[in-house]
Amino acid sequence: MSKFYLSLTIFTMLIIMSACGENSDPSSVETESSEGNNDAVEAAGDEREGWPETFIFGLLPIEDQGELMKRHEPLISYLEDELGIDVEFYNATSYTALIEAMANDHLHASTFGPFSYLVAHERADAEAFAIPVSEEGGTAEDIYYYAQMITLEEHNIDALADIEGQSLAYADPASTSGHLFPKAMLINELGLTLDNVDEFPSDVVFSGSHEASLYSVLNGDVKTAGVCSTCIELVFERVEDHENFDQLKVFHESEPIPGGPYVIKGDLPDSFKQAVKEAFLTMGDSEVGQEFLEANEYHGGFFEIDHDTYDVVQETAEALGMSPEELLE
Repeated sequence: MSKFYLSLTIFTMLIIMSACGENSDPSSVETESSEGNNDAVEAAGDEREGWPETFIFGLLPIEDQGELMKRHEPLISYLEDELGIDVEFYNATSYTALIEAMANDHLHASTFGPFSYLVAHERADAEAFAIPVSEEGGTAEDIYYYAQMITLEEHNIDALADIEGQSLAYADPASTSGHLFPKAMLINELGLTLDNVDEFPSDVVFSGSHEASLYSVLNGDVKTAGVCSTCIELVFERVEDHENFDQLKVFHESEPIPGGPYVIKGDLPDSFKQAVKEAFLTMGDSEVGQEFLEANEYHGGFFEIDHDTYDVVQETAEALGMSPEELLE
């Protein structure tokens, strides 16, 4: 009997020891698993270190701000989903305001015209990373657009020389296609100089945007205006009912200009800049992203670019003898 109890005691102890061993193993596994999760979280945290809590994106003032906001609303939802942070728009009244806001860390990214981008690159450490294409299935050649001179048929303006003595509207002092390329055309093709080019028309005004310049011509406030080809195409539906729309014509066009870039501030973390770039380059894969592309007629999505794309614009600025300070005036 004593041997029986001894065996039973030993058997019981073995069961208890086995149970304790089993209980300790899950504890050990759980600890290892927990440590693994913490490492993953810390790794993700390291990758996103320095990211802004809210991504501030500036809007280029090429048209009515209400319409601009409406067309860009899907972009907020798309970027918030892709980046995992809040996104807000920064509304500016001029290119200069956007540049100064970026230089003072009030916004992280924006769209710019080619010339204003050069200023933003120098003044605000802006880096070009993508450019939209309007043609579905477009190629790298489709990143270019034109500066156009427009008028009404009734004014009998058919060439740059006919601008002499007529009123002329530019969009914004730092606008590539709405001011600088049109002015360069007058200088290069008519033999004018920086000293007398603004005296060639009877009057020169700055309307503030391409759409405002278009309306200035349609309403008869000025005889002619310099505008961007793609910007005007965006607003045709809103102006086609204007009584003078059928008289509107393009009488001169520039050489190809690289389109306005999407840019980001250079001192942001590389991981964030890469995430933003990838979000734009793959926008067509998202339903919400596609909504933004369609609303803005970016049927070809976005192409990757860099600063070298704007060498031709830099050369034009130098030909005009215009410094960044003069571009902002």
